Amino acid sequence: MNQIRNFVKNTFKDVPKDRREDIVNSVTESLIEKVEDLVEKGLPEQQAIDQTVLEFGTVEDYFVNYQKKAKREKRQKTIMHYRNDLLLSIFGSLIIIGMLIFANLYYMPNIIWFVIPSIAVLWWPLAVLYNLLNKKENKKVDIDE
Repeated sequence: MNQIRNFVKNTFKDVPKDRREDIVNSVTESLIEKVEDLVEKGLPEQQAIDQTVLEFGTVEDYFVNYQKKAKREKRQKTIMHYRNDLLLSIFGSLIIIGMLIFANLYYMPNIIWFVIPSIAVLWWPLAVLYNLLNKKENKKVDIDE
């Protein structure tokens, strides 16, 4: 079974060291079990090892799920960031509009001019809300695929 161990070690040599040992141990164990099952069915040991290695596939087959998981985690982080950006833009807009109202009432109480700049300031949270909803919609499309 040293052939199996050497094959798995060579196959996963490019994996980062912190995960490599766990992956090599689990894959080696499952391949050895497969070889033992094939030997029990009557195949010679060398032929069982060769068949197991052929059916193993490539390293990319085993990392597709890991890459999808990493992509999902990254997407979750960006959605959380968009939520935080939305809250910041709402509170920031409220503070700016409050300062505009104060300046308007303190310096020119007879003319109401704060409405025009307030409308301009409200575009900030609307743009962030659009980005958040767009990101959520992309997430739904990715999950459906």
